[in-house]
Amino acid sequence: MERAAKFSAELAPQAWKVFQYLLRNPGRAIHCTELVDKALGGPNESDPARRVAGVLSGMSNGHGNSERRLPFYWWEAPEGSVGATYAVRPSVAAVFLAAQLDAT
Repeated sequence: MERAAKFSAELAPQAWKVFQYLLRNPGRAIHCTELVDKALGGPNESDPARRVAGVLSGMSNGHGNSERRLPFYWWEAPEGSVGATYAVRPSVAAVFLAAQLDAT
């Protein structure tokens, strides 16, 4: 939980919004367009995949300083489709949510 708290504390604001959305939806594959609409408040611009990827680069400090791998998975779009899909395992979400509760 200590590394989870450290990771979370060092996220850029928009990266934190996306990560919180993933944590509230554990185990569910979420397309980048949904992340832009729901986590980032839209509008869903012409390239939501690039927007989400850029936002998630705001996890670099938390990722490096916590000495842990990124706590989510992502999958490229199938051939002929656009945009990546992201997900957090329920067990990982539980650790991060417990770390948030412990910090308050």
